[in-house]
Amino acid sequence: MDGRVVFITGAGRGQGRSLAVRPAQEGADIVGIDICADIADFPYHLGTREDLDETKRLVEQTGRRMHPTVNDVRDRPGMRAAFDIGVTEFGHIDAGLAAK
Repeated sequence: MDGRVVFITGAGRGQGRSLAVRPAQEGADIVGIDICADIADFPYHLGTREDLDETKRLVEQTGRRMHPTVNDVRDRPGMRAAFDIGVTEFGHIDAGLAAK
C-alpha cells in the first residue's frame, strides 16, 4: 500500500477504524469520513468526533497521514467535497472502503 491513498467511510471506530489503521500500517494515507452523530433509527450509538480523532491518532502513529472529515454518507455534496479535499491534500485517491 506504499504511496496509496484510501478513502474510508465510517472511520470513527470499529470496522471503519480497522479499515483505516491497517492500510496505514502498510504505507497508505487515509481520508476518513464519519458522521460523528447518532441516527434516530439506529439501535446503537455511532462514532463521535473524539472517536474520529482517535482513529487519526492511530493512523499517524504508523507514520502515515489522515485527513478526517465529519460528514454523513447520505450527503452527496459533502462526500464530494471530502473526496476533493483528499485529492488536493494527497494528490490522488486510489481506493475506497465503506464500513457498515
